[in-house]
Amino acid sequence: MTTNKKVALVTGGGTGIGKAIALEFAKEGYDVALTYVSSDAGAKEAVSQIEEMGQKAVALKCNISKCDEIENLFAEFSKHFDRLDVLVNNAGVTKKSAFLETDEALFDLMCDVDLKGSFFCTQGAAKLMIEKGIAGSIVMISSNHSKTHFGEVSVYGTVKAAVNKLAEHCAIELAKYKIRVNTIAPGWTDTGSARLDDKEDTYYKIPLCKWATCEEVAKAAIYLSSPAAASVTGATLVMDNGASLVCDKRERYGF
Repeated sequence: MTTNKKVALVTGGGTGIGKAIALEFAKEGYDVALTYVSSDAGAKEAVSQIEEMGQKAVALKCNISKCDEIENLFAEFSKHFDRLDVLVNNAGVTKKSAFLETDEALFDLMCDVDLKGSFFCTQGAAKLMIEKGIAGSIVMISSNHSKTHFGEVSVYGTVKAAVNKLAEHCAIELAKYKIRVNTIAPGWTDTGSARLDDKEDTYYKIPLCKWATCEEVAKAAIYLSSPAAASVTGATLVMDNGASLVCDKRERYGF
């Protein structure tokens, strides 16, 4: 049955920022599809929470580093939903590695997931929006590493800068279809991940002396997909409490 209820697709929606984004769109009245790879329990929990809000929710397993799986993702998505209004490219890999010690496997992994995955998910979503005549919103989740220069993130920072540039190119090519493409670049965000530093140990390089929350990033995605942002496309919203305005201690770079 055809419905006018809006639909959002969030990649990596089983944990952290992605899960918060999926839940926030449900709060705004969207039906939601989310992808996951290994976070089965988190994805199921998100689906349950969204259904409790009265919205439809579907969790779809997809390794976005593989184009055939992305193709299958949109085929499966179309079995559950007859429209797509918002895509949030959230899924990504975050790994540190010293430049001289970085190997091909790590390089390829981050490029394939963070960049190639975002590229072809955006392409698939845009094609579906165009087919349905929907003036949609596409949001990339990048990082403040796209503009800062901390140590051991030569691959991650480069890939995230490429994601920012990808969003700009997509914004200009999709403008004729009234599809807007924007980027959110968070800094330290309290996702609960074990890989994160202790908050207080990072405050010396964060002017506002706090981390962002997943919910704050989610609300930014809502804004960028709302009528209030109808004139915003090709933009990058940095959410790092001012961290990208300062430099790190010289000892961190080994000199």
